[in-house]
Amino acid sequence: MKSYKFYWQKYAPQSIQSVVKLYSDSDLNKARRSFLLKNSKPIKNQQTEIQEAISFLKTHRFSSLPYFWSLKYDNFTTEIYFDKQFSFHYIIFEGKKLYFPKHYSQFQILWTMRGILKEQDRNSAHCYLTDEFQVENGSIVIDGGVAEGSFSLSIIEKIKKLYLIECQPEWIEALKLTFFPWKDKVEIIGKYLSDSDSENTVSVDNFVEVQESEKYFVKFDIEGYEMLAFEGMKKFFDETKNLKMCVCTYHHEEDAQNINKYLTDKGLNCNFSDSYIVFVDENEVPGFRKALIRTEK
Repeated sequence: MKSYKFYWQKYAPQSIQSVVKLYSDSDLNKARRSFLLKNSKPIKNQQTEIQEAISFLKTHRFSSLPYFWSLKYDNFTTEIYFDKQFSFHYIIFEGKKLYFPKHYSQFQILWTMRGILKEQDRNSAHCYLTDEFQVENGSIVIDGGVAEGSFSLSIIEKIKKLYLIECQPEWIEALKLTFFPWKDKVEIIGKYLSDSDSENTVSVDNFVEVQESEKYFVKFDIEGYEMLAFEGMKKFFDETKNLKMCVCTYHHEEDAQNINKYLTDKGLNCNFSDSYIVFVDENEVPGFRKALIRTEK
């Protein structure tokens, strides 16, 4: 039975929904929105992107991706299925089953998917791939910070080997089901990426044996621990000849600068994604940050 939220999102005019969402937003998000409107200034050579975000926030509720193109995902819906054998919900994502944690409600699944689709829209600062920057056929892929696994699921058919590094047990259970059809080339590591190995951590240098002839692709979205993980892959950097990476750069204020310098010093060509993301943390004021760096050698 569909809830009132479904009918509201499907039939209420978008303009009315936006007003209701704006005034019903949490006090914390209202404060974040107010702060950005009062204090944000255009960044040099990026005035259009910042101004678009400010224009959006004047009439819409707070969002980490405050752009008009993102509105098309607010009411996204899809069929949600229930796997009776394993008691997990799943959706069909790019023709494949994508499972979610057992305790997730159908609304949580839709909410999660809306966020994923926003992040990976080609207009988003958080989009991993572009028309020019792709995972090459036959690549060995390291996905650090997997969550639901939609990124790796989208490329699974064309890659040679996949390492999924995810520390949250609720996601690991779902990932085992999602990637079961490709279990022969998928390795799930339930630890935190770090500079060394321990009971709860793992370093890239200790689970990847680099082959000079192979192509590698690394995706890191590991909540601000990217620089620490780099310290555990020095051998990997030295020995790889064909390497692409997309790395999140917004969890700490200096991440964009530090990660760009580190990877450039390692001989990789670096380019930031277009636009900005609004980063929020309970210990910091909200601000616009570069979200992602794409790099290769």
